Amino acid sequence: MFARLSLFAMVAALGAIGASGRALPGSQIFSRATCEATYTVVAGDTCNEIATKNDVTVSALEAANPSIDANCDNLFIGEQLCIPGTTPPPPCAENYTVKAGDVCINIANQFNITVAQLEAANTEIDPLCDNLQIGEVLCIP
Repeated sequence: MFARLSLFAMVAALGAIGASGRALPGSQIFSRATCEATYTVVAGDTCNEIATKNDVTVSALEAANPSIDANCDNLFIGEQLCIPGTTPPPPCAENYTVKAGDVCINIANQFNITVAQLEAANTEIDPLCDNLQIGEVLCIP
């Protein structure tokens, strides 16, 4: 019985994936149990826009949708994405003002936290951490 169910689940999952290994437009590859909502990709969408429209971070969007590649350049019109529930950012233990030459790893190391913790507390930081602005005030959890 278990083998039949496993085979059925595999065939069902493969049926939603095209020859390219990507989800076919209109299909989804995620567990609805982790989704607060779903979003259907439209022409011109980017991960940043989708995340902003749905009040989640790009990192959370990518984590909830493993089919999205690292550059988020493989979205298909009609594809359904999982929108995860929002988690409030951790409280700030202190603030840090970005200086010329700052990068996330150095800021995180300076305060003995991980880059992931820094990004979770500062949802405006993009996944590559290349959008820090001099004078920007960051929350240090």
